Amino acid sequence: MIKKIARQVLPAGSKRRIAAGRVKQIILGTNRKVYRKWMRNIEPQTFVDASTLKQDILFSVVVPTYNTPERYLRPLIESFQAQTYPKWEVCLIDGSTDPAAAERIRAAAATDSRFTYVPLGKNLGISGNTNEGLRHVSGDFIGFVDHDDTLAPGALAEMRHAVALTPDVGLIYSDEDKLNDRGTSRTIPFFKPDWSPELLLNVNYITHFVMVRRELLKKVKGLRPEYDGAQDYDFLLRIMDHQPRVVHIPRILYHWRLAQGSTAKTVGEKSYANTAGQRALADYLARNKIDADVIELKERPTNYRIRYKTPGNPKVSIIIPFKDKVELLKVLLPSIERKTTYRNYEIILVSNNSTEKRTHDYLATLAGNKRIKVLYYDHPFNYSAVNNFGRSKATGSVLVFLNNDTKVLNKEWLEELTSVALRPEVGAVGAMLFYPDNTIQHAGVVVGLTGMAGHVFRNLKPGTWTPFGLPDWPRDYLSVTGACLAVEAAKFDAVKGFNEDFIICGSDVTLCLDLHKQGHRNVYWPYAKLMHYESKSVVSYKNAPIGDYELSLVKYQPFLSEGDPYYNVNLDLIHETPLLKKVL
Repeated sequence: MIKKIARQVLPAGSKRRIAAGRVKQIILGTNRKVYRKWMRNIEPQTFVDASTLKQDILFSVVVPTYNTPERYLRPLIESFQAQTYPKWEVCLIDGSTDPAAAERIRAAAATDSRFTYVPLGKNLGISGNTNEGLRHVSGDFIGFVDHDDTLAPGALAEMRHAVALTPDVGLIYSDEDKLNDRGTSRTIPFFKPDWSPELLLNVNYITHFVMVRRELLKKVKGLRPEYDGAQDYDFLLRIMDHQPRVVHIPRILYHWRLAQGSTAKTVGEKSYANTAGQRALADYLARNKIDADVIELKERPTNYRIRYKTPGNPKVSIIIPFKDKVELLKVLLPSIERKTTYRNYEIILVSNNSTEKRTHDYLATLAGNKRIKVLYYDHPFNYSAVNNFGRSKATGSVLVFLNNDTKVLNKEWLEELTSVALRPEVGAVGAMLFYPDNTIQHAGVVVGLTGMAGHVFRNLKPGTWTPFGLPDWPRDYLSVTGACLAVEAAKFDAVKGFNEDFIICGSDVTLCLDLHKQGHRNVYWPYAKLMHYESKSVVSYKNAPIGDYELSLVKYQPFLSEGDPYYNVNLDLIHETPLLKKVL
């Protein structure tokens, strides 16, 4: 079993490696042939059998229409009529100013008694129209569909199945893709993680398809017109105020049309959406008394950067184990001292059996630096024990465990890590790490990836769109790498630090899983950037003793068998690049 799993870890140069051009095509969603193959061979097997479901829940959907052309209207109507779960109602709330369009929508609604046509006689805007529609529906769960989009035939059946599995669910969302303007081709799938609060606070990754329990929707009192353009984002953030049970359905249930003027095509079509979203997020932070600022990301509209504050200017202990290789320390230490703007820190260097004279000569030159402590742990190498020893001598309230083969790239790295680690709900925080060629070495760890635990987005460039979204997004993960890991000292101590049964690798993942079990979220934070000089030929677990494999299998087992909730079951676990499962 162990050998089988170990073989799934792909070394550099493996014959199973995908050509770079092929990967790029799939990532960018331009290879429609691959996606069509997945839709034909894989997708049909994933949908629930509607005949097994009770038909006791009414789903209501509000569709604000506005001068909707026939080429959009007919597919919309037919997608509801094709639903395999029959207990639904749809309110077509019509703000059309064109009498011919209004008549066309009314006639379409008359084709099925489950449609209700409500003319407004004027356009109240997306939020105003939707709120009027909410007055005309009575379902147990209520959702929203745009007038130029469509649902998969199994969308409502999947929603009913989700309620059956999680009766107390308050909000349900699904995966989605894009539909070309003519409605003849699906492309650019987005396979989302399960509920990720950190991700939502940086981008509205949920978008479509959403169903909300009626009682919860009443609490937030519908949409707010002053946030038009980002009304759905504001709505979700206000839903989150009530901390509902959230369920993600890993199925493509919504097809978002790439219509002219739609944000599905380009956010630039509606620049006001960016401003409205920024205000909605700032409002959320203020309501929930979260001390942070919202920073606009001009290069990625409708994506936002939250800059958390560090109240009290807490002391940070940076713990760096090493054995000789003094040339690495001569790169790392100056990068910390010259670039770090957060000044309340100490550096704890832990020598583990260093023997070279030049190492000791260099350490002697550090004797006058009051920020640096040099410790000696001259016992057989044990990554966990060395770091735990360093922690025992640390005086900071935040700990940063840092590999000696790294280099700081941005000046705010330490305050970014510290501010996130101080949040009560957060456990470990990981940085964005780069290889020397500026491709990504670490942007989060997925349990089960490459057989044990792998670095998702490895070898990609920042800003590369994949079926799992961007590597630039802050996210919740089960784990982050120990190569640069920040955690509050009290939280670290509460789980008894690194498990010293792990000799070389696996203890960072286990630490994060222990924090996860304590109810903390582990966060990848891309606004702390460092170079990591780890060779690309290095394979996870390559040099680990057999005990590390065995312990990892035990510790990771629930997520190896059931899946990592922060990844998506439709994505291949063999490749660290997010690719569609079983297609290549």
